[in-house]
Amino acid sequence: MRVLFITRKFPPSVGGMETYSHELFEALREISSDVDIHKPCYPIHGRPSLARLTTFFLGASWTLIRNRGVYGAVLIGDFAIAGLALVAKIASSGKTRVVVSLHGNDLYFLKRRSIKARIYRLVARAVIKSNTIDAGLANSHAIKRTADSIGIRGVRVVALGTSVPHPFPRSPIRNAILFAGRLIKYKGLSWFVQEVWPNMDPAMELLVAGTVWDRQEYDCIKSRSRIHYLGSLPRDQLSALRSQVMACIMPNLPPEAQEQDEGFGLSALEGPAVGTPTVATRCGGLVDAIADGITGFLLPPLDPGEWVRCLNEISGWSDAKRDDFASKAREYVVEHYNWKWVAEQTLRVLNGNDSPHTETADAPHPDKLVD
Repeated sequence: MRVLFITRKFPPSVGGMETYSHELFEALREISSDVDIHKPCYPIHGRPSLARLTTFFLGASWTLIRNRGVYGAVLIGDFAIAGLALVAKIASSGKTRVVVSLHGNDLYFLKRRSIKARIYRLVARAVIKSNTIDAGLANSHAIKRTADSIGIRGVRVVALGTSVPHPFPRSPIRNAILFAGRLIKYKGLSWFVQEVWPNMDPAMELLVAGTVWDRQEYDCIKSRSRIHYLGSLPRDQLSALRSQVMACIMPNLPPEAQEQDEGFGLSALEGPAVGTPTVATRCGGLVDAIADGITGFLLPPLDPGEWVRCLNEISGWSDAKRDDFASKAREYVVEHYNWKWVAEQTLRVLNGNDSPHTETADAPHPDKLVD
């Protein structure tokens, strides 16, 4: 069966969905050569404009119409372009199986009160009621619960993967922690700087890498001593940086009614992949992304004391303890969070060979089943 993967997020653009699209496509092609991709012919950085989304949607629609009858299954990269399910079904007279990947903001945007969000909700309801989506791929149980609540049927949980460098880098550990991700409120950087950072070791540094989406988040770190903003870094530089710090942090805020949560948190895997623990808030998809005590540590939301305690404890690790953690974390990531596994589970769903009652289609490790 030939498969078409349609994604609006792809390198050289930088982000979790871009990484997902690139790594999944490469892993799918290693398993089967019968997988094609439709992606942007130009990079889309930051929030895409309506004009660019429309242009991409029309181009993808034409690909589906022009190749009607060619593809037995279509994987749509995120729910924001789920309207392509209608096009795929019409073009194939209902014969093509349509699966949609579900991430985070593509669903959480439905909660907002803006005019764009209201229009998005109307389109989303129309797509869901059309029954043209045969299955959904949620990257965490938090996303599955959200998808179920809005009526998307046949949703399976397939956690994301990461690439583990070979050979394993052994970099000197500096007295620094790293925040890598978009500077946006729900990721909690400003909360961390205001509530936790003043109580940390005055010799410690905070490195911040990512694109500014919320100016207030950037203003909070600007001109503060021992905090260094590095901008958006390429993946290889970020990987090297993660191997040099004592911990990576994801101090996400618990969502309020109209706010976004962390769909999965791909960055949570990238620290342990080079032997560095990720310290994160216990919320959203981070519960699926981190094996507590093995690849990192999950802390209660909005608890500065626990953050100070945990980071100070990691700072005091002996070389032997740090090496032991690095070895076990990396081994766990290799076994449970690899792109080959993600591609295999994705193909099962695309082929219709999965079952709602099959645990292995839901998570790489049974202890992650939190529903």
